[in-house]
Amino acid sequence: MRSTIHAGLAFAISLAGLTSSGRPPAPSQPSVLLVTVLDSLARYPLVNADVIDLATGQHRFTDERGQARLTWPTDGQLRLRVRQVGYQPRQRTLQQNAAGGATTFEMSKVAYVISTVRATGRCTTTNDSAALDLSLAALDQLKQGAEKYDEFRKSYPFEVTLERRSAIVPEKDGVEPRILAHLERFHSEDWELRYKPGNVIQYRYRDFSVPILFLSTLADSVFWEHHCFLATGFQSYQGEAVVRLDFSASPDTRDAEYEGTAYLDSATSYLRRVDFRLANLHDRRGPKRLEGYITFSSPSPFIIVPDTTVAVWWVRDVDKNDWGRPDYVQSLRLKELKYRKQKPPDYEKAKQ
Repeated sequence: MRSTIHAGLAFAISLAGLTSSGRPPAPSQPSVLLVTVLDSLARYPLVNADVIDLATGQHRFTDERGQARLTWPTDGQLRLRVRQVGYQPRQRTLQQNAAGGATTFEMSKVAYVISTVRATGRCTTTNDSAALDLSLAALDQLKQGAEKYDEFRKSYPFEVTLERRSAIVPEKDGVEPRILAHLERFHSEDWELRYKPGNVIQYRYRDFSVPILFLSTLADSVFWEHHCFLATGFQSYQGEAVVRLDFSASPDTRDAEYEGTAYLDSATSYLRRVDFRLANLHDRRGPKRLEGYITFSSPSPFIIVPDTTVAVWWVRDVDKNDWGRPDYVQSLRLKELKYRKQKPPDYEKAKQ
C-alpha cells in the first residue's frame, strides 16, 4: 500500500510537469503583509503603534522602524485598524492581490478643539456632557492609552516590584508617624484587579479594601458606562499644557464609586496624572472619605504605565466637614520593571 501511494504521487507530479511545460509559473502571492506607520508631517516612524486585523484579531506593535508584519488570512483580505496615542486612528481594508507585500499608514496628530457643550444620555447636565468634541477626543485618547497598556502587558510580559509604604497619621502635632514599608512583586497579567461596579469597596471582618483605580480600568467599557465625563479645557501641569478630563459617577449610581480628573498632555496625549476620590460613601463600616492620585511613566515610546500611587482616607466621623488631617496614608511606588521575555523598543533605538 505504501509503494502504491508513492507511485501515484510520482505520477501526478510528473503529469503536472508535462502539462505545464512551456508556461511561466504564476507569481505567488506574499503570505505576509509589511505595515509601516509614519507621522504624516515629519515622516518619522511611529514606534509601538497598534495594528490589528479586525476580522481575525491579529494584533501587532510596530518596532523601532515603525513596522509590523501580519499574515494574510485565507480569504486574502485584511481589515486593518491602526492607532497611536496622540494621533487620529485610521482604518483600511486591503486585498492581497492588490496590496502585495507592503502598505504604509500615515498618521495625523490629534487636535484638541473646544466647541459647544451638548447634553446627552444619562449625563443630562452640561457638567456631565458626553457630547463635547474636546471631551470625546480626550476620552478616546485616554482609552486608547489604557488599551495599549493592556496589549503591552500581553506582548511584553513583565514582573513589577513595588514599594508599599503605610502610616497611621498621629492625632497630635509633633508626633512622628510609624511607617511600615515592604516590597511586593507581581506579574503583569495579575497586577491589577478588574473593575466591578457596585463593588469598589470590599468589606471584610473589621476591615475593608479599595482596589486602586488602575490604568486598565480606564480602558474598561463597563467603567465608562457607569460614568459621565467632561473635558473642561486646558491647564498647566509641571510646566506643560494638559487637557483636563473630569469624570463622575452617573446620576443613577447609588453605591460607592470613583470620580476624579485625568490630565492628558496636550501635545503627546500621554496620560500624566489621575486624581481620584470615592463618592457615595454611606456605609458606616468603610471609610468616610478617600482620595488620592496616580502618576505615570513611559518605559517605551507611546506606552505609559503606573508609576506612583498615593491615597489618604478618613475613618472617623467629623462635624461640619472639618476633616483636618487624614487617619491613614499609603503609597505604592514602582521600583523595578523586569521583562520576562523580549524587551520592547526603547527610546534610544527609536531615535536611530
